[in-house]
Amino acid sequence: MGFRDLNRYPLQKARYDKYKAWLDSTPQERQQKFALITDESKRAKAEKVAGYISPFGTAGTTKIYLPARLLKSGQTGQGSGTANILLALLANYTETAAEFALLVTPIEIDAKKFKFAKLTLTNVEPGTVKKASRITGVEYKKPDVDSVTSPFGQNAGGQAYDAAVLAIKGEAAYATFLAGNSGKNRARFTPEG
Repeated sequence: MGFRDLNRYPLQKARYDKYKAWLDSTPQERQQKFALITDESKRAKAEKVAGYISPFGTAGTTKIYLPARLLKSGQTGQGSGTANILLALLANYTETAAEFALLVTPIEIDAKKFKFAKLTLTNVEPGTVKKASRITGVEYKKPDVDSVTSPFGQNAGGQAYDAAVLAIKGEAAYATFLAGNSGKNRARFTPEG
């Protein structure tokens, strides 16, 4: 530790003490502190409906489908813009209950522990008003962040996960979303398993 760090300590001591108090608190106390500060109306909560997904790599003219919870069309409220973009991006990689009913001889398997591939879109709007940190109390411009996640699968028999990801990344809506908010928006793909 250099003299520069030592000179900063008196200015940062109050923040450090608050941080240490945070670390020393129990998980229940932390939860109560977060509840006092968190604005629940700003929390993104996407509505879900029953649907079906075909796992990657299952080949044949009759595809295998697993039941899943999909994004509902016509989202409203906080995070609805992000949810509607995600819904449009994954429309070809999921089947609604109505679409599934129209399929000819689909094979439905109920695998409760199966982990679907997922895409998470995160909309990051830069903060304009300073807000106090939940831990140290220091004020900074905190961004408004909405994250929405949805599972997806193959849209053609025998399709590989990587091929689906490349196709999604090649869509104009995907590029437009990532360019939003001066390039601060993010996307994360999670493979099956």
